[in-house]
Amino acid sequence: MKATILHDAHGNTLSVAKIGDLKAAGSKFMQVGMVPGKGQQMVEIDLDHEHANRPLHELHAGYRVDAAAKKLVKKHS
Repeated sequence: MKATILHDAHGNTLSVAKIGDLKAAGSKFMQVGMVPGKGQQMVEIDLDHEHANRPLHELHAGYRVDAAAKKLVKKHS
């Protein structure tokens, strides 16, 4: 499963969306997406099995983006 993640220059997650089939979900929209603001970036990440089954709020709260590797990494407590 893929996710689109909007993050700041430090890799802090601002928004997470899982990519799905809009038509299969019953949506009348043809396309949806996020638009990064100043100083923000978007990355599309292939989620591994562990992350694909997590609720979006857990990915948002507990992980950040390693922009160089284009993957999620656990936040340090």
